[in-house]
Amino acid sequence: MPARAPKAKGEMRPVRPSAATRIAYQRKLESLIDEMHRSTVYWLRATYGQRESEIVQDSSPAADLAAQLARRAAQWRKMFAKEAPDLARWFIAKVDRHATNATKQAAVALTGMSVSVKDTLLTNTVMQASIQENVSLIKSIQSEYATEVEGLVMRSVTAGRDLSSLADQLQQRFGITRRRAVFIASDQNNKATAQMARARQLSLGVTKARWLHVGGGKNPRHSHVEANGKIYELSKGLKIDGEYIFPGELINCGCVGAPIIPGVDDEDD
Repeated sequence: MPARAPKAKGEMRPVRPSAATRIAYQRKLESLIDEMHRSTVYWLRATYGQRESEIVQDSSPAADLAAQLARRAAQWRKMFAKEAPDLARWFIAKVDRHATNATKQAAVALTGMSVSVKDTLLTNTVMQASIQENVSLIKSIQSEYATEVEGLVMRSVTAGRDLSSLADQLQQRFGITRRRAVFIASDQNNKATAQMARARQLSLGVTKARWLHVGGGKNPRHSHVEANGKIYELSKGLKIDGEYIFPGELINCGCVGAPIIPGVDDEDD
């Protein structure tokens, strides 16, 4: 873990992602995945089981199974498309409430004065972009799962495998899909929190922040460790590895930014 850089004058507490929000989002994603998987396995047990003797004898009912799989995938694609917008809006709203409250509390703690955080064009733009990104990610869970399941079934038919072997492979695929949901929930919680907090801080007139590297990862980015303590423009980001980025923006980045209110002296510095 990097050494703690000297605190800047007027530095507010950084807004850190809410673990409760991450867990709640993860559980909702997992609930959708669990329902999709149970339905898929139930259907395959019935359908594949009926054709198992043909599959083992190489009669190859592949075309029929592929057509039925496509219909099942279409049903779940429609379900995920229906659920994704509401789930994404719910998640980003929770992230924004957390980021807004944490920003206000940090400002009050530093200045002793209450502040009003208002909606701006930037906050609305960031919120809508975050919602759309999460809608796409939620939909991608279903599409990736459907593609992989189709491949497993077709390879199973081609190899003449029995239902038991296919069921084991499907269970492994299920585990991969669930782990992807865990990753999406964690990564998006970090990213959306950082984005909404930055937008709220800019609405308060804050223009600078200090990059804080958060340890804990097995393979931290060396450039992010080196960035620890550096001051950057809140509207521009910090130039790292040749591009301007913000804390928490890249995949698996848990770094945060500590906003700096100009003209405020911190007696503890």
